[in-house]
Amino acid sequence: MDFIKEIKEETLIISNSNIKELYFSEKILKPIKFMNLHEFISKYYFTYDEAAILYTMNTYHIKYDIACEYIENLYYVEDKSYGSSKLDFLVNLKKELDNHKLLSYNEYFHKYLKRIKIILYDIPINDFLNKTLNGLNYRVILPDYHEYKHQIYCFNTMDEEVNYVAKNIAKLIDNGINPKKIKLTNVGEEYYNTLNRIFSFYNLKVNIPYSTNLTSYPLVKEFISEYKRNSDIEDIINRLDNDSVIFYELIKIINKYIKYDNKELLIYKIANGTITSSGYDNGIDLVDYVTYIPTDEEYIFMLNLNEDSIPKKYLDTAYLTDDIASLVGLDTSIIKNNYLKEKTFRIINNIKNLTITYKLKDDKKTYEPSVICNDFMVIEPEDNMDESYSEIYDKTILIKAYDDYFKYGTLNKYFDVLNNNYQINYNGYDNKYHKVDYVMDKIVLSYSKMNIYNKCAFRYYLSEILRLDIFEENFSTIIGSMVHHVMERCLKNDDYDYMKYVDEYLEGREFTKKEAFFLDKYKVCLKELIDEVLLEREYSLFRDAMYEKKIDIDYGNNVYFVGIIDKVLYYIDDDTTYVSLIDYKTGNDTINLDYLKYGLDIQLPIYLYLATKLPFNNIKYCGFYLQKFNIKDKDYRLMGYSNSDKDILKIMDNNYDNSKIIKGLKTNNDGSFSRYSKMLSDDEMSEVITTTESIIQDVIARIKNNEFTINPKIIDGINKGCEYCKFKDICFMNHSDEVEIERGIL
Repeated sequence: MDFIKEIKEETLIISNSNIKELYFSEKILKPIKFMNLHEFISKYYFTYDEAAILYTMNTYHIKYDIACEYIENLYYVEDKSYGSSKLDFLVNLKKELDNHKLLSYNEYFHKYLKRIKIILYDIPINDFLNKTLNGLNYRVILPDYHEYKHQIYCFNTMDEEVNYVAKNIAKLIDNGINPKKIKLTNVGEEYYNTLNRIFSFYNLKVNIPYSTNLTSYPLVKEFISEYKRNSDIEDIINRLDNDSVIFYELIKIINKYIKYDNKELLIYKIANGTITSSGYDNGIDLVDYVTYIPTDEEYIFMLNLNEDSIPKKYLDTAYLTDDIASLVGLDTSIIKNNYLKEKTFRIINNIKNLTITYKLKDDKKTYEPSVICNDFMVIEPEDNMDESYSEIYDKTILIKAYDDYFKYGTLNKYFDVLNNNYQINYNGYDNKYHKVDYVMDKIVLSYSKMNIYNKCAFRYYLSEILRLDIFEENFSTIIGSMVHHVMERCLKNDDYDYMKYVDEYLEGREFTKKEAFFLDKYKVCLKELIDEVLLEREYSLFRDAMYEKKIDIDYGNNVYFVGIIDKVLYYIDDDTTYVSLIDYKTGNDTINLDYLKYGLDIQLPIYLYLATKLPFNNIKYCGFYLQKFNIKDKDYRLMGYSNSDKDILKIMDNNYDNSKIIKGLKTNNDGSFSRYSKMLSDDEMSEVITTTESIIQDVIARIKNNEFTINPKIIDGINKGCEYCKFKDICFMNHSDEVEIERGIL
């Protein structure tokens, strides 16, 4: 960095290292601009956008990645014949892109380079760079490398290697070293789970750059599935859950690439989009030893000094292979590997506070040490169990020692020390949930999530906190989504050509012969369902409706409740709004309020509560209903609760004496409602709303307090909490965990 202090004139520094970050951290004010080598090459020669990639894809019928590779290699060819089919192809492709004005040239950048000084910091110069820099005022600066002496620690397993590193980091922090001054390097993905697991034993956080593909999220899958059938992006987006990080990442990609009006490109970009986990403020960072320049105050732990890991290797698999690389002034893979090997030695010797480790095996395979180990002293350190920084890790080793003794008769060398230090109940097992110290950044509840929690809190923990429940689309979910899609389109557009919307939704999907057979039956049922909905209008004053109405409730502190009501019927009379709520159901949901106080089977009460947030004045609820849809019981009448006030009820059904549209609704000869009619007064509906809100608030408080006890609910001798649960092999539920509940309407 000393050379930067001497700079007085406007200078461009080209480097692939983190020298820019070091410069800004020292708060030096100099007339300096930084670029990495690729940024410099693209600005010097040309830049391009998706239009050039699309042209190449469509012209040569190749995939996106291949098109990008072709264009990236255009930097190295000139307008001449090379006698090589690969290079001559690139020359012709460049001419084509130029003819279509798909490459952008920056003449101002060339003028800028003529008047400034250029420094290439730690950049090897090949013939191509020599040609590029010819005539410019440039110089190459290599780092001043130290010659610190180091030794390498060998471990039998990855667990032992990672534990050694974690324990030494704990010592450093105990001695006052800031965690931000500690770095891990040369850590491959195979280390991520082990690092997280063992470092957690020491209360250490590691900033592992976990990347999750966007298509692993149901919301993104839903968008792609819908977009393949329907190009109306705005319509699709309006029906998605728009209150999540995933949604905003999806929107960013759409906004960036929608201008190219290419469905294939947009789907490709979404399918290849990723979400990278954010780091911890006090977490240990992972760095690339090739580009990272550590300071003397930092402590670097270089793991994985194994063959095929370090030094990194270039393979002769690039488009410009070794046999033609020299024709365009590039180094062969052999030359690059020799340079990288020498640089790796220099980097290792240049780090003042460096700990180097490698392992001989993990749970899957064995490993060989790197050739670099031949130039260093290798030692096998002894773990001093008298000095403990993690009780959890020590107990884990003790349990393994018990395993080895009882299974194989071998005694671990640490057994005596650990057995004297800790008392454990070996072979004892407690399946009870013990509260975790976990702070949730955000809580988003819905009916389905809350229903899971109330059926069994531990099931919610596994599903929503640990996210072990992966959404899998099946025939049943397809049918459910199809019904909602078709009914929304038909009713919203007042267009009852339902098969048009069925075909729209099913476009691109494939079905087995069995599924196709049942699908035909469901199509018939759809027509019958629509006929039933049209019949309802003959008995009702409702003419206005909202479809797939999403309602968000913000409770503050990043806590939300969201719900989508399939159909909200409303009728405005002076200052009063009469409302009925309807939800389509393809399953076997229970329609009663018997377990309302337990928060079970309360989808309709939740919709009633959500409806209080609708933009209406003086709401009167005519009723709230499920409308079932299945091929076994072709009864599409509404099932739910109606208002006992006949003046209000007749707005929903003017034939309520012997209802044709509400199942079970009829009156006796004396005008009273029959015992099969499910009726609630205005006051009772208000009580349902109040109770539902209280249940939601209670569940939120319990979740925030990390209350995730194994407590499956038993109703009439049937275990509803474990019904359809995927996690029986995790919780080991027993009879003492069960919670039997009794019927009890308000």
